[in-house]
Amino acid sequence: MRITNILLKSLLLYLAAFFSTKATNAQSKPAPNSRQTNIDEVKAMIGRITHDRTASFILEPMSAAAGIDSFYVAGRDDKILIKGTSTIAMAKGLNYYLKNYCHVSVTWYAADSVTMPAQLPHVTEGIGERCRFNDRFFLNYCTFGYTTVWWKWNDWQHLIDWMALNGINMPLAITGQEYIWQRVWRKFGMTDEQSRRFFTGPVHLPWQRMGNLDRWQGPLPQSFIDGQFELQKKILQRERAFGMTPILPSFAGHVPKDIKAKYPNIKITDLGSYDTGTENDAYFLDPMDPLFIKIQRAYLSEQQKLLGTDHYYGADPFNEMDPPSWEPEYLAKVAGTIYNGMKAVDPKAVWVQMGWTFYYDRKHWTNPRLEAMIKAVPANKMLILDYFCEYSEVWRSTDGFFNSPYIWCYLGNFGGNTQLAAPFLKVAKLLPAAEQDPNRRQMMGIGTTLEGFGVNNFMFEWLFDYAWNANAKDAPEWITDYALSRCGHNDPVVAAAWKKLLPIVYNTEVSGVGLGNMIQSKPMLKGHGGFTWPAKYNYQALANVFPQFLLADSVSRSNHNYTRDLAVLEKQVLVNLAASLRDSVAKAYYEKDEAGFKKFTGLFLSLCDDVETVAATQHELLLGAWIKQARDFGVTNAEKDYYEKNARLLITTWGGEGNVTTDYAAKDWAGLISTYYKERWKLFFNSLQRTIKTGAEPDMKAFDKERAAFDWKWVNTTQSQQPFSVQPAENTFEVCLDIYKKWAAYL
Repeated sequence: MRITNILLKSLLLYLAAFFSTKATNAQSKPAPNSRQTNIDEVKAMIGRITHDRTASFILEPMSAAAGIDSFYVAGRDDKILIKGTSTIAMAKGLNYYLKNYCHVSVTWYAADSVTMPAQLPHVTEGIGERCRFNDRFFLNYCTFGYTTVWWKWNDWQHLIDWMALNGINMPLAITGQEYIWQRVWRKFGMTDEQSRRFFTGPVHLPWQRMGNLDRWQGPLPQSFIDGQFELQKKILQRERAFGMTPILPSFAGHVPKDIKAKYPNIKITDLGSYDTGTENDAYFLDPMDPLFIKIQRAYLSEQQKLLGTDHYYGADPFNEMDPPSWEPEYLAKVAGTIYNGMKAVDPKAVWVQMGWTFYYDRKHWTNPRLEAMIKAVPANKMLILDYFCEYSEVWRSTDGFFNSPYIWCYLGNFGGNTQLAAPFLKVAKLLPAAEQDPNRRQMMGIGTTLEGFGVNNFMFEWLFDYAWNANAKDAPEWITDYALSRCGHNDPVVAAAWKKLLPIVYNTEVSGVGLGNMIQSKPMLKGHGGFTWPAKYNYQALANVFPQFLLADSVSRSNHNYTRDLAVLEKQVLVNLAASLRDSVAKAYYEKDEAGFKKFTGLFLSLCDDVETVAATQHELLLGAWIKQARDFGVTNAEKDYYEKNARLLITTWGGEGNVTTDYAAKDWAGLISTYYKERWKLFFNSLQRTIKTGAEPDMKAFDKERAAFDWKWVNTTQSQQPFSVQPAENTFEVCLDIYKKWAAYL
């Protein structure tokens, strides 16, 4: 990463000229050129991140050749000089300095404080990096439900800073689109009340936007619609100020069923509702119907008038849904109609298509069908997100999506699951192999399509660091540097412990759908709940490494990033133990051993309490914080209760009572453990107690009905009946040490 002055001269010779104009602000004026440097924006960010240490930095633009983002960091007059070919490059240079000189780790949460050194370290040797990927994509439709749904401007401002620091230049930007849709539906004869009933509740909007369901937990409050639109304007203004290219929504055929009343002859197809009831079914308008193109143009024109455009539009017909026809000719007509509608409003339009659909239902999305859809769009006017490359690189089986531009994406998290697992060693081989493959075709960049923010944050930082630093493929070296940024200084004990984690939990196992643990599982004596698959690694090996983290020095122990990592590690060690305790409960039950049954059920419930205690030390692991954020959107008590139900629903049953998606978004959150997961297990243990003398197989059908009723009652409980702490407990290290001592004999 460090370069000599000679290498620096070579680098500077390689860099020259600005390029690429992208449009617009809310009045459709030109946006800042993505290759220009908005020094004022970087200064403002430095002030926010470093607690007003802006005067210690000198910021200068530098030229770039062929549009290649680059930065250069050096010392000048006892200050830190940062040069960049763009605003994003300059921000990335700042992050390089923070991590490698200050050992400071800036997280994506606004609530995480940044501890800067009292004296900023000098840069004695010039350092530069050059980005190898034009596009660096971030976010997923689902993230706007599982993570950001309750965020306000302070949270978004910090996340945009984090994106800039990590060199991200292509964020998905779908907040507040219901405001625009409401205006569009008025033009097609619907009242605002009808459109509000068409929209789902806040947490399910991502799936409503993808055309998976309607109405569930609606009508959407007008105050929420209006407020989210105002938030979207701030988000876009800041992202564009950094030179990012936000991807805005488009129309892909999803229409309200009510529109049939005004247009009785239109052809719409029922696509289902994710098991939330037929009354919530989503409907798809046949693209050959003249109304399709009218709606497409109306939406894009209204959006452009209100928000401007950067020419990239997300449209995802048939996401996890069967199209009305699988004939290639039909799919080609759908694609052609969607793109032509975009082009009619914006001649520079580029369609951004999720590749999840093509992975998820690869059996039906055969190459002839996929090729027909892709080639119905003009060359280079469809950009595909290869969504889940750590598991399946669809580009390899489709000749690089038939030579369509695509972005290699790491998914990494489903539903915001909080389990410790990430295929670091696998991705650190897959991504360089893709980059260097002579048959990679038009691989335009890299990105992440995470469904929610979880506990394996470093993987997403690594991904975007790799875009600039090819040496990041050396996982042990990279994780050592990362460990220093989590401790705030060089703590060799912690760095060595992080390296030991690599082959144990950050190996080649993919973080798949429903990654969970036994505490989160639907209670049972054998196996586990369908959406709480255990992580596949050596639990004992992790338990053996954990004590080394407790040997950190006093400087590390005073750093909140270290104590957060400590808590997350201990939480994982404890929940891993739950599986063996459950098996001991089962053994005692079948052997009619009442004393053993009492002992191990007691230990299991006590373990739940201690996992709760550890989780309670971290703000992002507090159910109370999630619920407070939701309730803060309401004005009246009725509104606050409505938002709270939405918040509770998403992370538990997702749908109604007994929904098949229950526990998809399972999380080790303080409050959720004690009042939801633990109480379900208590119900189960009590039911077993009544039959232990027989050792008979439990009546799981009857219990699941009882458990589902409990789940739904919990969803409909409110803060006044069940208050939760909104502030994390203090003394994380002491808490972790005491609890480890309690369970060490079992580990």
